[in-house]
Amino acid sequence: MALDVIDRPDSHRKLHAQDTPLGGGIVLLLASVVAVLGLMIFSPNWRANLLENAWFLSGLLAGVVTICIIGTIDDRFGLRGRQKLIGQIVATAFLLLAGLRIDSFVVFGFNVELGLLAVPFTVFWMLGAVNALNLIDGVDGLATSVGTVLCLAIAGMSYPEHPVEMMLALVIAGSLVGFLVFNSPPASIFLGDGGSMLIGLVVGALAIRSSLKGPAVVALTAPTAVMAIPIFDVGMAILRRKMTGRSIYSTDRGHLHHSLLRRGFSGRKTVVTISVLCLVTASAAVVSVHQDNESLAATTTLAVMGILIASRFFGHQEFLLVCRRAKNFVVSLIPGGQRRNANGQQLQTRLQGDQEWNALWETLTSFAERFDLNSIQLNVNIPAFHEEYHATWNRKGSPDSTELWRSDIPLVAHHVTVGRLRVTGACHTNSVCTWMGDLIAGLKPFESQMAELVGQICDDDFSGNNGSSELKQVGPREEDGAARLVRSQPK
Repeated sequence: MALDVIDRPDSHRKLHAQDTPLGGGIVLLLASVVAVLGLMIFSPNWRANLLENAWFLSGLLAGVVTICIIGTIDDRFGLRGRQKLIGQIVATAFLLLAGLRIDSFVVFGFNVELGLLAVPFTVFWMLGAVNALNLIDGVDGLATSVGTVLCLAIAGMSYPEHPVEMMLALVIAGSLVGFLVFNSPPASIFLGDGGSMLIGLVVGALAIRSSLKGPAVVALTAPTAVMAIPIFDVGMAILRRKMTGRSIYSTDRGHLHHSLLRRGFSGRKTVVTISVLCLVTASAAVVSVHQDNESLAATTTLAVMGILIASRFFGHQEFLLVCRRAKNFVVSLIPGGQRRNANGQQLQTRLQGDQEWNALWETLTSFAERFDLNSIQLNVNIPAFHEEYHATWNRKGSPDSTELWRSDIPLVAHHVTVGRLRVTGACHTNSVCTWMGDLIAGLKPFESQMAELVGQICDDDFSGNNGSSELKQVGPREEDGAARLVRSQPK
């Protein structure tokens, strides 16, 4: 509280009930360090083992302290995505200096030598682990529970060949279990970025160390299976955002925990469900290590992901996006295929909600054709009202890039931030000022229609609560930008 590292509701992204401290990372760091020091003081055997790995432990300590500081600064002041990424790379660099590097990996008996790609590959793995745990932290106790499952799995993989890694994994798991008492719904303290990124860094490093089959040779299947669900979640987030024309640092409500909440799962049930999914893939990884059967881990992981996609619980929309994009690409290669889409290619995706954004989009595409625009992109994201819709339209035969102008327009209606509209067009030979004036005037019908639709959403939402804006908490803040509360249903 003295440092003012507190998560405050903002009525848009952070809709939890009250101010809540974000000191989870500091608590985990101190608890783990004290536990390791205790082992060194009171157990001669463990002291000898730890001293043999002093160089790695020094790098790990420097990395977790760095990542905890970066996360705490982000919790206090807010950092841009690129700034956080730089901090994560610095933390990973300490581990690289301490000898953590994947020079080669083995998959199903095939040995892949990385050579000059060893350092980039290791950094990529570590950044993936850090951000996977960071982005999955969307409900009270979720990242803590998932981190506990992953650490226990790593301990199981490490036994008996990697005793230090096993001990460190158990120490982190014990610290997480103790923290879970205060982080379970409703949480009295949040992990914050400092806590979730710390868990990711430790899990990523120990997963590599516990899978070593020789000097810097990693059996990659098992650690990938251990982290399969968080990696799947962050992978779908990157895919979803890139294929809808947004930055990977943008925010949305498309994560696995959001999908479960939309299906009526409570906060606790969401935590249990995701933890069980992680337990299934992690258990398969542990068994595969001890039975030397990589296919078990791979098959189990693919089966879990396939079930999530096929049942439409998670990943289905992203799968359709890939299929549609692939279809458009194939059509563009077929002679005459472009003529079939002479008016332009368009792609619409509804990630959540049920409002008539399609009608609004038709107004935009008519506007684009009338003013001979090159492309338009509509991104609707209203987390407080559970609406997310994305659509793009591109004209065939784009002019040279030097002839194009671009405009990025924020959309606000009824004091609600709706999203953004991106427009690209070509300069005309006649009066540019006159043409731009007509262009802006042409957007007025769209603006009026958008305001009417947003007003209807607000009215429907509040009337559905009998005129009350009562909120029911299902988790703390949304560190990836989505609301953490759902409006309570009328009784």
